[in-house]
Amino acid sequence: MLTFLKKNFLWILLFGSLVGLNESFIGSFHLPYRSIVLSTISISLLVAARMKFPQKGTSFLIVLIALLFKINSGGFDNCTSSAFLCGHTALLSIGVAFEIFASLLIRASSNKYVAYLLTCALSSLLAFTMFAIFQTYILNAWDSVHLLEYIFIKSSFTALFSCIFALIFLALSSLKIRIAIKPLLMNSFLGVLIVCLWIVGYYTA
Repeated sequence: MLTFLKKNFLWILLFGSLVGLNESFIGSFHLPYRSIVLSTISISLLVAARMKFPQKGTSFLIVLIALLFKINSGGFDNCTSSAFLCGHTALLSIGVAFEIFASLLIRASSNKYVAYLLTCALSSLLAFTMFAIFQTYILNAWDSVHLLEYIFIKSSFTALFSCIFALIFLALSSLKIRIAIKPLLMNSFLGVLIVCLWIVGYYTA
């Protein structure tokens, strides 16, 4: 695992930064059905990362990096404790749920299409359920109507859209397009891109 991280850490950091940018930057907009949009993008990025790195634990590591990105973007000064708990708990729920089902289904399945679609669908359901229970029974912020809407309606739409993106990624991966770039040049590009993402996240919060 240490060898894997040493070799691919910049890629893992890039995916974590992209998930964090999605959650902090796009999450700052008052979009209709914002939770569906954010969760679909985050799960789709986790799908892309898992396709590139089918290693157990990588999805959860990406989400931990994304959480640090959110803290870097929002800080602690301008958010209440409940707002901080909500945003970060939602992202952590996605990371935990996706890691569980990706580890159970993707490596063990001979049909990667079925494995990824099931991972997207089940991750959406579990993540939204965990977050809804947290909001309703721990923070006492939601009523039962909001709870059921989140679990059965919003999770279903997230599952549907993330499955569509997964199918697109799988179709593209089957084309097996390879671009030869020297490792030093690629690592330099990744490093500059990651730094830029963190700077953008900090100044656009």
